[in-house]
Amino acid sequence: MCKVTVLSRGQKNTTLSMPAKLVQSTREDRACSREERRRSRRATAKYRFAHASRERVRVVAFNMAFTELRNLLPTLPPDKKLSKIEILRLAVCYISYLNHVLEV
Repeated sequence: MCKVTVLSRGQKNTTLSMPAKLVQSTREDRACSREERRRSRRATAKYRFAHASRERVRVVAFNMAFTELRNLLPTLPPDKKLSKIEILRLAVCYISYLNHVLEV
């Protein structure tokens, strides 16, 4: 037997004797319901809208960073459209080239 103190608003604390197994199952139910509450919260339209908004802001910032990097890199046709991986590879080559120029 375990003693469980029940707290309620406006009333005195009440101590109940309960079997230990029942106390453990009550704790497990609470943990389960906490997980379920989190899942249900994530399933709401408000949460999805907020998440989508944050993701859009992240993607816009990411694309702006690539655009800025692209503007710093020399290419033969200056307005040539490059993929993100091409921009990164070109940046690595350009940094390597600049290091070589500094060493000479």
